[in-house]
Amino acid sequence: MERPSVEQQSAATVACRDCGAALDPDALSCPACHALTRAQELESLAAQAREAMLRKDLAAARNFWEQSAALLPRDTIQYRSIRARIAELDGALGAAPGNGKSRWGKGAAGIGSFLLLALSKGKLLLLGLTKLSTLLSMVAFAGVYWTLYGWKFALGMVFSIYIHEMGHVLTLRHYGIPADAPMFIPGLGAFIRLKRLSMTPIQDARVGLAGPWYGFGAALAALAFSYITGSKAWGAIAHFGAVVNLFNLIPVWQLDGSRGFASLTRAQRLIVLSAAAALWLATSEPMLFLIGLGAAFRMFTKDASKEGDSTGLTQFTLLLAALSALAVLARRVTG
Repeated sequence: MERPSVEQQSAATVACRDCGAALDPDALSCPACHALTRAQELESLAAQAREAMLRKDLAAARNFWEQSAALLPRDTIQYRSIRARIAELDGALGAAPGNGKSRWGKGAAGIGSFLLLALSKGKLLLLGLTKLSTLLSMVAFAGVYWTLYGWKFALGMVFSIYIHEMGHVLTLRHYGIPADAPMFIPGLGAFIRLKRLSMTPIQDARVGLAGPWYGFGAALAALAFSYITGSKAWGAIAHFGAVVNLFNLIPVWQLDGSRGFASLTRAQRLIVLSAAAALWLATSEPMLFLIGLGAAFRMFTKDASKEGDSTGLTQFTLLLAALSALAVLARRVTG
């Protein structure tokens, strides 16, 4: 059998630019160093996608991201992140004028997806409980508050915060960004450690608001148990959950509300400010006043988005209304 010549072999392979390893011409990544072989094309497509977004040409942006996805291995974080962007654009295109869906309908669909995720992947909420470090920190956290408020309220606090933090973790993983299970610190709450941080403003906003949405679900369940059992302890847990999640929506520092503001324009931030003010007047909930102050401050910062995010705006304002109503109902149960 005739062996292929050196010229034929070289034509059948190319060299990795990073490590020099031999590659198949159709390879999307180097098996030796895992470098992406189509990096330049990916950068060009990403730039074109961003330009299309600035022109508000969502269909063109989606096409560029679709082309990018075809140049990436399916098991990479970049691929999953781009697929998530495409899914967001599909949602935006589906709610465009003329298709019968309003912006508020689009926002409600986004909220529904969070609730569906919580229901269909409920088992994932238990994922953090398999981490010994998380379990030990939860026990230490509960132990401190057990001595102050009793074991029922202490455990309710722990699991309310745990579900809130797992909302962030699950949404990060949805975007292909690994994140550790939450760690608890008495007096400070809990936090998660990100293994990789590379998000668009809209992705950052979704991750930020996911915690309060999951937290709202936990508080709502506690309130339901309070009505069913007549226990004021469950009502106190529901009130704690509503207030602590409202606190997290203050749009300053590293709080979730600050991340939720990442994708909002100045005009959209004004709408959040107005909603917080109206709800504060209606409910007298102190956290709403602080949220309003934070929103007023963010009106004058230079980090407002130019593109805007109607879904994020809807989710933020509905969260304010839902948590405020929950706080009022829980206060009546315990009062």
